[in-house]
Amino acid sequence: MSAENKKFTDIYPADFISEGVDQTRGWFFTLHAISTMVKGSAAFKNVISNGLVLDKNGNKMSKRLGNAVNPFDTIEKYGSDTLRWYMMTNSSPWDNLKFDIEGVEEVRRKFFGTLYNTYSFFALYANVDGFSPDAEQIPIEERPEIDRWIISLLNTLIKEVTEHYETYEPTRAGRAIQDFVTENLSNWYVRLNRKRFWGGEMNADKFAAYQTLYECLLTVAKLMSPIAPFYAERLFQDLTGESEL
Repeated sequence: MSAENKKFTDIYPADFISEGVDQTRGWFFTLHAISTMVKGSAAFKNVISNGLVLDKNGNKMSKRLGNAVNPFDTIEKYGSDTLRWYMMTNSSPWDNLKFDIEGVEEVRRKFFGTLYNTYSFFALYANVDGFSPDAEQIPIEERPEIDRWIISLLNTLIKEVTEHYETYEPTRAGRAIQDFVTENLSNWYVRLNRKRFWGGEMNADKFAAYQTLYECLLTVAKLMSPIAPFYAERLFQDLTGESEL
């Protein structure tokens, strides 16, 4: 057996396949039928069937009705990651999506805007103080209670998001990440700890705050990368100086 064929058998049948709901009899069935005849096995283990994209009122988009949205214009204005994040967190992939451009704007402002502002806050003071993530870590148990609190929530987020991705629930994963960033990280942790980053020398308390916020931002970049790969890659690069996530 050639190396190419052996590699193919290692990944076959596929873990999952994704296609529109209209492909149930066409693509999904055809793949299984051919695979059964040729190899005596199923073609894939899991399937995600995409729903339809409707207008905000639940009507099918069409040029005749004038309710169609040009995806390329939307990507040009808002970015592909913003559009993907909106579509993925608005409804599960297998449900029909009522597309509202105001929702895309809200995602850009509330989630991506909040995440950018949180990173900008960190970068501003980290650069002034010469913070290095490579320095020796302060043990979690020796950090202030609020640092231990956000790290605990971060570890819970890692567990939840990992489980959602592994069970093909990207909508739940995205919503969990979004809630963590906008509520716990921005509204609570950063807001309550601003004074720890302002002025003064780099003491243990200030250093612990830097390490904690850095770990949260870096982890969020990794967790969000399946849904928003371009934004996550840039955030990761800005935090680490490395070229690839």
